[in-house]
Order: sequence, then C-alpha cells, then structure tokens
Amino acid sequence: MNGNTGTSGSNYGYKVSASGVSGQLDRPAQKSVQPVELAKLEGKLEGDCGHVCKRLSGFQLDGLVSCKQASLEVGGSKDTVHNMYTSYACAVIEGLNIAEMVTADRVVSRISVYSPVEDYCGEHTFDITGSYFENLKIAGHKIDFKLATYQFHELNSYSKFTKAYAEKKADDCLLFSKLGDLRDEKLNELVAEYDALSEISGMITTWRKDTQRTAQTHYCSAASHLNLQDYTGPRSELAGYGAIICIPKFGVIRLAEIEINKDIRTLKMLRVDMCSTGHGSTTTGTTVGGGGPIITTVTD
Repeated sequence: MNGNTGTSGSNYGYKVSASGVSGQLDRPAQKSVQPVELAKLEGKLEGDCGHVCKRLSGFQLDGLVSCKQASLEVGGSKDTVHNMYTSYACAVIEGLNIAEMVTADRVVSRISVYSPVEDYCGEHTFDITGSYFENLKIAGHKIDFKLATYQFHELNSYSKFTKAYAEKKADDCLLFSKLGDLRDEKLNELVAEYDALSEISGMITTWRKDTQRTAQTHYCSAASHLNLQDYTGPRSELAGYGAIICIPKFGVIRLAEIEINKDIRTLKMLRVDMCSTGHGSTTTGTTVGGGGPIITTVTD
C-alpha cells in the first residue's frame, strides 16, 4: 500500500424534499409550527430510484394556522432513455387558513430536476410547472393570477439565470423587483411600518451595490409580475409590490418565492410574516430540488 488517495468513481446523490406548513410564532404566544410532515430523498438510492408519499389530515395550531389536509410526494429515478437522473418534489396543502387573513382552497408546490449522468458533466435543469394557488384570498380579497412559470422554464439552469442576471435581463424575476424601484425614502417608510420587510430591504441594498453582477444566490419569485390593483381596486387597504403584499396592522405576505443556487432550487409558495398584533413567520408549500455527485475515495 502506497498511501495514495484517489477516486473510485462518482455516484449521484439525490436531494429533494417537500414539506407542508412550518414556522415560528412569538406573539401572542410562543409556538413552534413544526413541519406538517416532511418527505425527502437524500443520497444514493438503491437501484437509482426511490419514492416517498405522505398524507396528513387535520392540522391546527391554536386557531392561528390550520389546514384540512397535506399531501407530500418525492421521487427520483434514472432515465436511461435520455441518460439523465430525474427527481421531483410536490407538496399539496388543502383548506389552508392563516389567522383568518390568508386562506386558500389549495396550494400546490412542485419542482422537477433533471441532472446529467456521465461524469456529472453538465448542469441541473429545473422546472416549477404545475405549481399554483386555488382560490387564494388575502384579507378577504381574492387574488386570482397565474404564476410566471414560463420565465423560469426559459432560465432553467444556474448558468442561464446567472447570465441573464449579469445582463440585467432577469431583474423582473427578482423577489423584490417592485420594491427595488422605490426611492429610499419610501422604502424606509415601509420598513418602519413593517419590520418584516427588513430582510427584503437588506436584499435590495446588496442588489444595488452589486454593480458587477456577481451574486451567487438569487432570490426570485414567480409572482413578481403581480399587479394587486388589478384584483383589489384603488381603494383597497392592501399594498402590493409584485410578489410582496403588505397588510396594515398585520404583516407581509411573500408569494411563490424561489431561491436559486448552483446545485439546488427551493420553492416556497407562501410565506406569512406577522409583525403587528402578532409576531412570527409561517411558510406553506416548500419543495426543494437538487443533488450532486457522491465521490468515493480509495487509499492504496
């Protein structure tokens, strides 16, 4: 034995998961909203395939967060016809009710991943087609719109999105695109009223300073195009900034949030940050897709 270390080959490791509702409430009472079940596939699978499906009926947390049913499914397999590893994660939440302010008959979060096989040469491609809201209401207003899944289908790999971002062709996909158009004075006024916007304000500051367009992680939304005035009228008490909706004396709603990294994408269909009469955060319909090579080392 000469003590040399090398690689005996690489295997594909899956990393997909789906969860229903999770979060943390601080006021009016401290409560942890544990994930409404979690389905996941991680690492190398025997026979290069696997499938997990979970169902949960009737979830409620002190009347603040509830759903009638959550269905979670993840799967992965090797597509020998196209010589790709494929995986997907899907979360379906039915009868959602968050503090009587946000309700939906159904929230569907779905992400599919296609990954190269040979020597892991190439990139993941991602697709969120099949994700949608059914009868979404915010503060009693029906928000009826389609997600811009086509934009993320066209920018389905990390390199494609990064190139579009560098060329300033993906700014309308960013989570904070509408808020980023505001003058500092107006943005600061909103942050003072809604402390839940502090995180978003930080993203905007980083984005504005990134003149060389070198960001490694991209925070986007498939609802960044949303014009709330189309649905609630000029006299509505809601304030809409694309994917971000502010409700006075309640908090901030974030719709169809997508985090893009090199080897993984995360889709969060609905995030509610309460920052007034109550305080806390809940996330509904989270799916994660990605993976990578598992390198086996050998010592001679």
